[in-house]
Amino acid sequence: MKAFMDDNFLLGNDIAVRLYHDHAKKMPIYDYHCHLSAKEIAEDKKYRNITELWLGGDHYKWRALRSNGVDEALITGDAGDKEKFLAWAETIPYTLGNPLYHWTHLELQRYFGIRKTLSPATADEIWNTCNEKLKEEAFSAKSLIRRSDVKVICTTDDPVDDLRHHAVIAQDRDFGTKVLPTFRPDKSFNIDQPTFEPWLESLEACVGFPIDSVSALLKALELRIDHFHAHGCRISDHALDVVQYLTADEAAAQTVFEKKREGGPLSPQDVATFKGCLLHFLGTAYAKRGWAMQIHIGALRNNNRRMHEKLGPDTGFDSIHDENVAAPLSRFLGDLDAQDALPKTILYVLNPKDNY
Repeated sequence: MKAFMDDNFLLGNDIAVRLYHDHAKKMPIYDYHCHLSAKEIAEDKKYRNITELWLGGDHYKWRALRSNGVDEALITGDAGDKEKFLAWAETIPYTLGNPLYHWTHLELQRYFGIRKTLSPATADEIWNTCNEKLKEEAFSAKSLIRRSDVKVICTTDDPVDDLRHHAVIAQDRDFGTKVLPTFRPDKSFNIDQPTFEPWLESLEACVGFPIDSVSALLKALELRIDHFHAHGCRISDHALDVVQYLTADEAAAQTVFEKKREGGPLSPQDVATFKGCLLHFLGTAYAKRGWAMQIHIGALRNNNRRMHEKLGPDTGFDSIHDENVAAPLSRFLGDLDAQDALPKTILYVLNPKDNY
């Protein structure tokens, strides 16, 4: 009888089996976009139980739990860790066909040696087995990374991050995995968002001078780019959920900046003008340093306003957007290319229509 999710899982023919086992399986991982915590890696964190490791901060699992009618107390609330795990065990059988089902059982097999399927009937046994193994050194943050044969990890970092945890990791000569920062400057160009002005205050504290003009903002961003470069950063990351871009110089962006500081409402053209100036500056700065530029397109974020106010962003309430992206994206990349300043670019789109 064929084993459940055996070593040839998803390999549909002999060629696939040969390519995977003879080649792909042996290859190391270079993860240039992730949300792992540099702090947890620097501290070589040990996880208190499987709930903290599996369900803490995983908003993909949170979405599945909510879809199964699980109460929020058992997802992000104050329920106990075992109660939350049991809720996941009740949910996972209903995710059959979803990658969450695959990932859950592959992780149980490959890291914990558990080949049983997770369900209410097996939950107690799997809970106990996993938690016993998590006490071993082989399950610390660095050990899990080593066991996965990861050679490079690029975390996601705000320009105001001091990157001290990356510096600590870099000093560990025995670790063998490079953990490098990624420059994520979304808050610098999202002038229409409530995060813009508080973030500018954080940037001022970081660079030590007032950000009272677009010129000062660009100077500060350049300083932070150099700081990231000195810590090994070679890649940036932007969330352009709606691609807003107009060809604009610093003077045009300054007009919008002053309008924002005076409390006036910003039009869509104002926003596209400001973003156009900032994005063009950033793209040019990346190209000059040989960085790559990642762009995420098409997320409609924080749809549930009530839960956003309660839990904050990135908690499992995003969806796919349906905005038109081709024309403004073409202008953005075209303006950079016209000046021979287009960095290597990676596009991620959520809406399948945008693949074409």
